[in-house]
Amino acid sequence: MFHSVEFRAHVHATEDEMRVERAMRALSMDGTIETEKTEGHHGNPILLKRLRVQKDDAIAAFWRRVKEAGPVEKILEELDARIDEDAVLHLRFDKQAAFRGSIELATADDVIAVRAKIAAHPAKRTVAVRVAREYLRRV
Repeated sequence: MFHSVEFRAHVHATEDEMRVERAMRALSMDGTIETEKTEGHHGNPILLKRLRVQKDDAIAAFWRRVKEAGPVEKILEELDARIDEDAVLHLRFDKQAAFRGSIELATADDVIAVRAKIAAHPAKRTVAVRVAREYLRRV
């Protein structure tokens, strides 16, 4: 069970903002994409796109997409390393693959970062790992 899933992607000056939003929608059709203007280390303009889903059906739809695409097995193998002390599961999906409609874990830096808050009671890392493992096996 998850409280929320947040998706974040950077849009660099050389990228098309709508293409990045399309890539994010490959992961989640629900929610509103918010945009924040920021700048890089050298003053270059960067847009930060953020999408957060909290409804159970929207969260389940995201995990179904991931499972149908195949990465759930790899995520389960690496689950211990991907969950932090705050019961957050961290994932990085390939932004270019997502634009093409494919959901793949990232091997490079051009990513859609995902932070999935696990509903663990008590809120301990060990409990979060168990809860996430059970959820992802049955999704």
